[in-house]
This record gives sequence, C-alpha cells and structure tokens, in this order.
Amino acid sequence: MTAGLVAVLAVTAVAGSPLLAAAVVIVQVLFTLGGVQSSSAHEARAAAWLALAVAVAASVWTVYEGTPGMRPAAALLGPALLGAIAIQLLRRDGRPGLTASLTLTVAACALAVLPVAWVALRAAESGVYAVGLGLLGVGIVGLAELMPLPVAVRRALAVLAAGGLAAGLVLLVGAVAAAVPAVGAVVVATFTALTAVTALGAVDRIGIEAGTPDAVPVHLRVSLPIVATAPVAYVLGRILVG
Repeated sequence: MTAGLVAVLAVTAVAGSPLLAAAVVIVQVLFTLGGVQSSSAHEARAAAWLALAVAVAASVWTVYEGTPGMRPAAALLGPALLGAIAIQLLRRDGRPGLTASLTLTVAACALAVLPVAWVALRAAESGVYAVGLGLLGVGIVGLAELMPLPVAVRRALAVLAAGGLAAGLVLLVGAVAAAVPAVGAVVVATFTALTAVTALGAVDRIGIEAGTPDAVPVHLRVSLPIVATAPVAYVLGRILVG
C-alpha cells in the first residue's frame, strides 16, 4: 500500500502543488486517524484530531504561500503545543498517564506536519524532480516489502536499487539530467530509501514491544515511511537539486 500511495503522490506532484497537497492530506489522515488514534495512551483520539487539524492547516497555508519555505509548519507548532496542554487541562479523569498522553499529542503534531515538506519542496526550483527522486526511494522500499525475502535482505536491496534507479534516470532522461546532478539524484533517492527503511524498522519495533506485529495499525505502516522521509527529501532536495 505504501507504494500505491507514493504513486499517487508522484502523479499529483507532476500535476502541481495543490493536487500534491491534497494527496499529502491523505497521508496525514492515515497517520493521525489511522495511527495516532489507535494508541493506548490517554486522550489519543483528541491528540489525533489536533494533529490532523494542525497538519491540514500547514498544508493549505504552504500551498497558499506558494514558496519553498517551511514557515507555515513551524508557525503552527506553537499553537499545537498550547492545544496539547489544553487537552490535558480539560481532562476530568484525574489525568493518569499525563506524561505519556502529552508526549503523544506533541509528537503527533510534530510528525503530522512533516509531509508538508513534500509540498514546500515542490515549489522550489526543479522541485518536481526533487520530489520525484525522494518518492522514488520510498516507493522502491514499499515495493520491496512485497518480496518474499528476509526483511534485512529486501530492505538492503531496496536501498541499493533506489540509488541505481536514480542514476539510471539521470543517464536516460534528458530533462532529469539537465535539472539534477547525477550525484545529487543518487544521494536523494538513496537517503530517502534509507530513511523509509528506518521508519519501517521503528514500526517493527512497536510490534515487537506489543508482542505481535498485528498490534501495529496498517495505516501507520503505510504512512510513516512517507512522513519520515519528507524532511530528508526536503533538505537534500534543496541542497542538491536545481
């Protein structure tokens, strides 16, 4: 499912920032209402809705500005913290698990806005290529998860394949070669793939600690690699592409 969602993001990235932002909102919904809300921490439902509200606002604001900056996302994190505190103050259950609940809420808000980086990167010079290379790395990892190979083997192969395919695109597609240095393309695709693998490893760890992989919501497994790779693609894309 991750690969399918990546394909949607890639198609909408070509179409323009507004459609890409709409696809990013889908990722944010999956992460918050599908992942965060399933947590056993107190007020997980309220945390999920607050994180979703902040994330969607950041996506819309970023599209409206039309610039490659992350100012909207950063500006909304302050109010998100106040909202997280308000959720705890409004509790009437004696506030058990206060630290865990507050941590979940703040972390959910911070993570939910990360995919906005895809939208901001799209607005940069040659941003469509930077977004495409970043999504290439994530998509390859998503496809590799379908292979009947040991986990470590298929994920290592995915990282190598992402770098190789990025190099191939630069060599074979003139438009890509004109916009992206070969080394930059390989670095962006490889490191986004490596970050996606790390995110999946974190999801696996959650399942181990819970006692069963089935304890991890499918929505979290699908969305977290895209969420986690967004800032990596943004930073490397701004530095190496264009």
